[in-house]
Amino acid sequence: MKRLIVSLATTILLVPTAGAAEDVRFSSGPGQTVLVELFTSEGCNSCPPAEAYLNRFVNDPALWKKFIPLAFHVDYWDYLGWKDRFAQPAHAERQRRYAQQRRVSTVYTPAFVVNGQGWRPSWGGGEPVGGGVSVGTLTVDITGQEFEARFDVSPPASNALQLNLAVLGMGLVSEIQAGENAGRRSQHEFVVLAHKQIASDNGRWRDRLPAVDRDQRARRMAVAAWVSRPGDLAPLQATGGYLPVAPR
Repeated sequence: MKRLIVSLATTILLVPTAGAAEDVRFSSGPGQTVLVELFTSEGCNSCPPAEAYLNRFVNDPALWKKFIPLAFHVDYWDYLGWKDRFAQPAHAERQRRYAQQRRVSTVYTPAFVVNGQGWRPSWGGGEPVGGGVSVGTLTVDITGQEFEARFDVSPPASNALQLNLAVLGMGLVSEIQAGENAGRRSQHEFVVLAHKQIASDNGRWRDRLPAVDRDQRARRMAVAAWVSRPGDLAPLQATGGYLPVAPR
């Protein structure tokens, strides 16, 4: 299913509310980690094979080390009869910005972007290739609801940088009742539930985690972080991993 999108959307940032149970650190190492973005929708009948491809990375030993998957659910198929509960206008806007930067040819679902460039996987193939080149180390320390991040590169960063931090939901299930996927039980992994961007002029950041709506929280959550230059969506480095399970 394909559709060119020309309307504009307003980016929505969420406010933090829920926290992790203990301190945790994620660090990339100097070799570039591959960021794999999937733009998808529960209302798109072409998306399930792409999501199945992304979902299988849950058990891949290279997860969080060599590559980090993200599923951005877009809202432009909601009019077909099923409202995707994970879709956000900001996700569709991110995809449109990729098109504006000529990194993808058009805006459609399902669509993969790997390290800032459009990519078409082979459903029977292995991991996305790329990365590995030494670019600097991105480290994120999370304490409760707060985090500190730093991007260590030689020479030290002296120009403006943008940190992206996303909270991901794992093992989410939807029983789709209408639209093109009516009757399908969809399993979702790596769903971007909340995402924020923070600027820095020295490669250092300190802020709070973006909040996840209470009705979207998953039994298992993860964090993905990546650094880019202002105005350029292509990631320089990425890191991430699972959040500790909070006590009930």
